[in-house]
Amino acid sequence: MASIGEDIRTFIIGSTSVASHFDAITAPGVVEQNKIRQEAPSPRIWYQRDTEEEQVDLTGAGGLVESTWDIEVHSTDDDARFDIADALKARMNGYFGTFGSRKVQGVFIKDHEDDYIPRGVGSEEGFYVAALSATIWFAK
Repeated sequence: MASIGEDIRTFIIGSTSVASHFDAITAPGVVEQNKIRQEAPSPRIWYQRDTEEEQVDLTGAGGLVESTWDIEVHSTDDDARFDIADALKARMNGYFGTFGSRKVQGVFIKDHEDDYIPRGVGSEEGFYVAALSATIWFAK
């Protein structure tokens, strides 16, 4: 089974509402986990796991995982970053069902807090950033 990070990428690139904002959404650097490229394309989606915790009861039995992710949309066009972020929110928020190679119980996505510092911008190219926080619940 693929990792949850790989499943996020599969879900994003498989979304026609998100893919419509890109010339080639599967091209290197367009949707990436943890990689910061010096010569990154614009626009692009960068994401990284923030926290992950398996919920357990007092007997130690568990199986339900809460995974939180930072998702950033970088663009040299101010409006494009919000258009792509809105497409991601519309596609992912409240979603449950098949998510890449697994089934998820729920995906909840929102704008990041105002004090969030973008981590995926590795250069001084003047990218505008729309930062999102996604919480994904899935069975382990």
